[in-house]
Amino acid sequence: MIFIVLNALLAGFLIYASVNVNTKNQGTGSSMVGIMMLDAVSTLMLLFALISIKFDGPETITNILHHLVIFLVAAIFIEISLMFIKVSKKSGNAVDIIVRIILLLAAGYISFAKMKIKNAATFDVISSRIFTGTLGTQFPIEWHELFVVLFIFVIPLFSLLIMLLNGENSNSRVTIQRTVLCFGTLLFGWAGLLLIFYISAIMPMAKSLFMYMLAVMSVMLSISISYEKIFDGSKLFSSILSMFIKYLLPAVLGAFIYVWLAPMAVTKLPLFVLLVSVSVFALMLIGRYVSSGLAKLIKYRSSQYDADFEQALASINYESELSNIAQEFFKAFQDNLQTGSMTVTIDSGSDEYTTAYNSEGKTHVIPKNQKVRDLLLKNENFIIFRSEVETNYLLQPIQEELENIFEETESEVLIILHEGNYILGHLFLGEKRTGGAYDDYDKQMFDKFYSYFFVFGYYMKNIANASVVGTVNREIRMSSQIITSIQENMDYIKNPKIDVGYLMVPAHNIGGEFVDMIRLNDTSHIMVVGSLSGKGISASMSMVILKSIIRTFLADTHDFKELIQKVNAFIRANLPKGTFFSGIFCLIDFENDTMYYINCGIPTMLMYSKTYNNVIEIQGKGYVLGFVKDVSPLVKVKQVKLTPGDMLAVSTNGLINSHSLRGDTFGKERIKQALMDNYTYPSARIARFTFDNLQRFMSKELEDDITMVVIRYFGKDSSMYMTDEDSAQERLVDHTDSFDADALLADAMNDDSSSAGESVVTASSDEIIDPEVEVSKQTEEIPGAEDIPVDEIVDENKETDRIIEDTADFNISDVFDEDMFNADFSNPNDGISIDDIVDPDSFEELEEK
Repeated sequence: MIFIVLNALLAGFLIYASVNVNTKNQGTGSSMVGIMMLDAVSTLMLLFALISIKFDGPETITNILHHLVIFLVAAIFIEISLMFIKVSKKSGNAVDIIVRIILLLAAGYISFAKMKIKNAATFDVISSRIFTGTLGTQFPIEWHELFVVLFIFVIPLFSLLIMLLNGENSNSRVTIQRTVLCFGTLLFGWAGLLLIFYISAIMPMAKSLFMYMLAVMSVMLSISISYEKIFDGSKLFSSILSMFIKYLLPAVLGAFIYVWLAPMAVTKLPLFVLLVSVSVFALMLIGRYVSSGLAKLIKYRSSQYDADFEQALASINYESELSNIAQEFFKAFQDNLQTGSMTVTIDSGSDEYTTAYNSEGKTHVIPKNQKVRDLLLKNENFIIFRSEVETNYLLQPIQEELENIFEETESEVLIILHEGNYILGHLFLGEKRTGGAYDDYDKQMFDKFYSYFFVFGYYMKNIANASVVGTVNREIRMSSQIITSIQENMDYIKNPKIDVGYLMVPAHNIGGEFVDMIRLNDTSHIMVVGSLSGKGISASMSMVILKSIIRTFLADTHDFKELIQKVNAFIRANLPKGTFFSGIFCLIDFENDTMYYINCGIPTMLMYSKTYNNVIEIQGKGYVLGFVKDVSPLVKVKQVKLTPGDMLAVSTNGLINSHSLRGDTFGKERIKQALMDNYTYPSARIARFTFDNLQRFMSKELEDDITMVVIRYFGKDSSMYMTDEDSAQERLVDHTDSFDADALLADAMNDDSSSAGESVVTASSDEIIDPEVEVSKQTEEIPGAEDIPVDEIVDENKETDRIIEDTADFNISDVFDEDMFNADFSNPNDGISIDDIVDPDSFEELEEK
């Protein structure tokens, strides 16, 4: 009865497995389903035969069921053999069908016509000899023996040989590896079947369990066929050897020492325990020391190289010669991944990617292919192993093109270097020197350190064209001027309603702070003010990349908050690890006298009110970009209504946190005072006067980069003054009234629009500014302010609120003004180098705050 239950359980499992078998490999998925189904049917037939035997069923039915089981076993091995052939062909044809029919007919003929069931209870089978007379004497082979040899051994082995030859002809290491795995599986299955029939000599009913071995073999074949990665033999050998030296060898030697010292335990037990303990400890210590020594050799190197790899990438000196930089980058791969060769290709500006660096001095040209580009970007396949091309069904439409690329570059790994939807180049890695293969751990490291690869590729792209600025050394010497030129390359606001002035002073010639103005149309401008973490060329390099990518994102992003989220994701994924941005994004609409802004960690945004001759802070809460994966729930869109006489000032941390010789900080109050003292001057001079005050205050060299933007709003009549009853503070109250935001921003992108539109976005008010409290607080230092009744200042019936906070999305129309892209950002950083990465300690301090 137990054998009936066991076969019933196996039949249920096989039915479940046939439904859930891995069909990702399109070439063999249907074959694996067929094999599993045949296993399930064979087990069911065997189960019915066992039930018939148990309950004394008709002998004829029992014999028919036995013959069916034998025939189905042959059908299983036929299907397995044909699957081996299909692995490299990926498709069936008429020859496969004809061969399958012939083999099935032969199996049916032998199992039903030439074999007889001698004993149904013990599954004994007999048959006559194939040959008679003298030939039969010389070759005494019976039909059931031919059946076993032909269908279980010869045909599968022959199919494996074809599979191996196909793998060799196509230079497919995956197919060769699958052949080895399948051969190992067959050996395991054959050994298991022999073991079962050996046990059946003692327990005859054990023969009924042979389907268990076929089921296990089928599952193992499914795994072997669907495995898409190449095993690294050197790493596997290294791990086994390390385990043997660390644990097994000390254990064996310890056992010998124990036996050798065992007689001592009778007379000198304490000494025996001491010697055995010391010996075991010494053996383990020596084993670990030897294993560590071997790990330093290339042949036995540990695969856990992430820390060393990152250190090597981060320590590349981008101020040295081009050849040295490329060699340092390649050496990082050689030392940690044992990479044998490397090729870097960059966009040549035409219809091809040309070689910027090749470790072997070769030259490769990769034609641009729109089909390949679109599919890879759509599926976000930026790291591709050669072994994946023939196994990943997502890559099937471009398999031939990718195989040609790998063949041309003689590489095993393709890393695509991209800026949004723009592919600036490729990084190709050749075979490992150890003969091993790139594995899942390697791919994790490529993904983890992708930002380093991107920076290297960006650097190579922008310095490879020597005709632009000459030699690499000249590039480095001119980097300060180039970056300064890029910083100042913007669409300056030219509108009679407004006067914008700014000041950028780096502490070390060049830095990561920048101001950018992007013209949308005659009545709308976007302005970005901010700072990227780090100092010197590293920060400036990141600044140039970010400034360019913001304009790229604006080409297809129609939502204000979505723009911020894309910038945040780009900083995390593509800039050096630990980089973050603190600043502000503003959209100024002159037609409606309104400014929308998102605070991304700007430390200071001040608004000057002429009426009260006072300055208040309006930046609210802000979160820097580059820390969290999804920043959209944290950012808030705010709106400020601009009136004649208003003045806004934005500054970065450098201005506020600068110290004097006595240790005092410059602070916000001194900025406020500078704004009030110089109110009548143009914006640029106000920024300069504030910086002059800072220099007098510090009396020493700058500690940090200084950036300040001043905006003076004149209004429709270009007046610099406001009426007495017009209260700036009154207009700074958050409220929940709706306002036209979506349509306004949409019209800002469309020169044909003449109004702000009709759409409505509901604003939120989770940080409401109480007008009475704020007016009282901001007018405390104004003489006579206490005599002005608050209720006369704030009219609750007038809708004159200045700032509205809103977390809704801003939809920007698809139509853009061509002038927005007048600035040349196609090659913004010729000759720029990177000399440092963000200090992780400062990164941790910021997280703690």
